[in-house]
Amino acid sequence: MEKQITLFKGELMEELLRKYFLSLGYYVARSVKYKYEDQDITDIDLYLYGRSSSLTRERINVDIKNKKSPQAFERIIWANGIKQMLNFNSCIVATTDQKPVIHKYGNIHKTTILDGAFLAKLKSESIAERLSEDDLMIQLSEFKDFNVTGNKDWRSIYEASKSKLLSEQDFSGFNSILMKLHYFIEKCLISEQQRLLALRMTYILLSHLLVIMDFILKDIVFLEQSIREKRLSNGLTYGNLGKEGIDRIIDMATKISGTPSAGKVYQSLEDNPTHILKEYFSKTDNSKSIFQYAKDLENIGFKVNFTYPGDLDAPLKSVLAVMLDYFSVERVKFFNLKHDAAKRTDKSS
Repeated sequence: MEKQITLFKGELMEELLRKYFLSLGYYVARSVKYKYEDQDITDIDLYLYGRSSSLTRERINVDIKNKKSPQAFERIIWANGIKQMLNFNSCIVATTDQKPVIHKYGNIHKTTILDGAFLAKLKSESIAERLSEDDLMIQLSEFKDFNVTGNKDWRSIYEASKSKLLSEQDFSGFNSILMKLHYFIEKCLISEQQRLLALRMTYILLSHLLVIMDFILKDIVFLEQSIREKRLSNGLTYGNLGKEGIDRIIDMATKISGTPSAGKVYQSLEDNPTHILKEYFSKTDNSKSIFQYAKDLENIGFKVNFTYPGDLDAPLKSVLAVMLDYFSVERVKFFNLKHDAAKRTDKSS
């Protein structure tokens, strides 16, 4: 079991509220940076994502102030600003303030208020079964890869992936996280020292991917199968711009450079085995289930008592196997990671 750090009052309340919203069926990410062109603008305490139906999704920002002077009116204004900027469905302010006027002001501005009385009830809850965000960040700070992160450690990969949930729940965000998922899957295979943490990140980044794909699918789920497959193939191969957009960019680039052919660029894009992802996500049964898979993988990624790939439930093994196939990683080798480590330990003893 991994050692857990002692959380400060504000951090603990964020974790308790995270657990509360998880229990309500939301996918929850804590301490998510809102970025614009790689510039950090602000942090969102909790990001909630819910699947109301096949057609509708719910996106909510939660602002948490567990302080003696919570400045509740100011937080309501701030939370509404974030909601409007990111086109979220609603916002929540959790505050120690218990004055009735706070609820009245919140109602006027369509903001749900979780007041001091509500927060006090949560304080008796425990988060012992989960690593906190702070636990995970400390572990991620121990590793870096100059070729991938430069002078930054693994926290930067994780932070960037979470940020995609706010403003890039599209093919661009999906494809970006997909590359980082590949990095951690490779680390699982080649580094015993980094394996446990790399597996955690594999589960968590895959959960981010599934949330984004679930958001994409809401707009195409009721299209005919052939059209749905074409939309997925186009987006997974060419990103948000699609083939027509890529055609325009390549045409402009070739005219400027004087290069007569862009065949190598197209060949590189078309060699990408996106058909594996397209075939999986275009199936109705899979599209109905990926939100639940995302929640399950997030939970496993943060569990103190770790679950190795070979011990996952069959549906989670299936979606992970799709990613392994896409990256041309041998399934048996990956799902036997714990077994192989045990054999090496037995030989050395």
